[in-house]
Amino acid sequence: MKEILEETKIGNLTVVPTALKDCYEITPRRFGDKRGFFSSVTKKELQSLGFKEFEQKSESCSTKGVFRGLHYQLDPYCQTKVVSCAKGEVLDVVVDIREDSPTYGKYIAVKLSEEEGNALFVPRGFAHGYMCLKDDSLFQYIVDNEYKPRLEDGIAYNDPQINIDWESIKKQYNIDEVTLSDKDSHRHGLDGVIRPFTRRQKKYLITGFKGQLGYDLKRELLARGETNVLALDIDEMNITDRDRVFEIVKAYQPDVIFHCAAMTQVDKAEDNEDLATAINVYGTKNLVDASIEVGAKMVYMSTDYVFDGTKDGVYTEEDQVNPKSVYGLTKYYGEVEVRRNPKHFITRISWVFGINGNNFINTMIKNGFKRDEMNVVDDQIGSPTYTVDLSKLLVEMVQTDKYGTYNVNNEGFCSWADFAKHIMESAGLKTKINDVTTEEWHKIISYKEAYRPRNSRKSTDKLKEAGFELLPTWQDATDRYVQELEDSNKMLLLRHPYNK
Repeated sequence: MKEILEETKIGNLTVVPTALKDCYEITPRRFGDKRGFFSSVTKKELQSLGFKEFEQKSESCSTKGVFRGLHYQLDPYCQTKVVSCAKGEVLDVVVDIREDSPTYGKYIAVKLSEEEGNALFVPRGFAHGYMCLKDDSLFQYIVDNEYKPRLEDGIAYNDPQINIDWESIKKQYNIDEVTLSDKDSHRHGLDGVIRPFTRRQKKYLITGFKGQLGYDLKRELLARGETNVLALDIDEMNITDRDRVFEIVKAYQPDVIFHCAAMTQVDKAEDNEDLATAINVYGTKNLVDASIEVGAKMVYMSTDYVFDGTKDGVYTEEDQVNPKSVYGLTKYYGEVEVRRNPKHFITRISWVFGINGNNFINTMIKNGFKRDEMNVVDDQIGSPTYTVDLSKLLVEMVQTDKYGTYNVNNEGFCSWADFAKHIMESAGLKTKINDVTTEEWHKIISYKEAYRPRNSRKSTDKLKEAGFELLPTWQDATDRYVQELEDSNKMLLLRHPYNK
């Protein structure tokens, strides 16, 4: 978006800069006659100012003297707002809380009214509130990001650091007392903002972009308004090429590296230990070294295979690792490398599925279209993980400094056979799933299979204790993924694999 320095016409909008950087007063043109008037604001007009996508429209009605604010949401769910008064009058108050902004800590107070038909464009990284100047004033706003109660926050309306002259405001508008909600009566000051906002957009580097998680991570970042994303796959950056890794990382200077590239073929790794080590260990080492040099946060996707699966109960992050496969061992050594960067997040995930690749759900549905029954292992227990849900958590996680190792998966446990049965039900298939033991499965297949943990149940208590939202249940995730297959027409390809 090009910065607007003076009054500008954008379509039917008159846009006037305010005293706060990137915050504008906007007034739609009114087309009127003796019957009244008509006015409108288009999506294109708002996007030209920096509004991403319409997410929600809300309104509130208040009596004179009520003040609501100063509110904002924490990243990555910070919202751009367009606010107006449909009936009556309000005094809209906006504070710039972006630490690198030339107007940081400053405020404006703009009267919005039904007579003027004006509005304020309030970018992300601002605290916002309004004082009602007339009884029954109707305040309206639209936002471009989801409402997340866990991440809502606010600044005290009378914070001395901001120093809003409320006595003059009350005198000017004949208001005796300011009426606040209980929550707004106990807000912190400007110095209490726990996740600092910046005017400069963060830079995100994603490895393994063509995989299931890398693909959904980029989608999630863009959905949250993060547009400075460098998503690479092996063709653009082979992580085993140390010189190439350093060349790209030093040139791009990312704030965060999401490391999704890995050799994940468990059986193939047994016969290609050198390749698995080169990718999962030395490739990770290259990225860690580069991340430390540029000061980037490092996010590493580990696995339940770091455990041997013999524990009776659920695994915690503090349990002793004991990988029994080349894949599990190399991913654990990758963890060791990542811990050298003090700003790291390690997520131990399991049974991953996403729209941009092959996975267990796709295999079951594809075979379900062709077979009346299938044998599926019932003595390996774990938790499926939907990359859409995982991506939301990871993007929120990197806005914090709650570094460490976390177990992450959709909630609940199941066997592979239970998983398969739910997939058939969700996809509307009648294929019968026969439960078989791991030993019985090894007699059925014609190849030697790598070691699989029997127990991959992982506790997510640490995630919850850190204040992160737990992922939905694996059943809910499966149903949404099946719907995503339908919506993207990939279900048709699974039914007819040679249909291009």
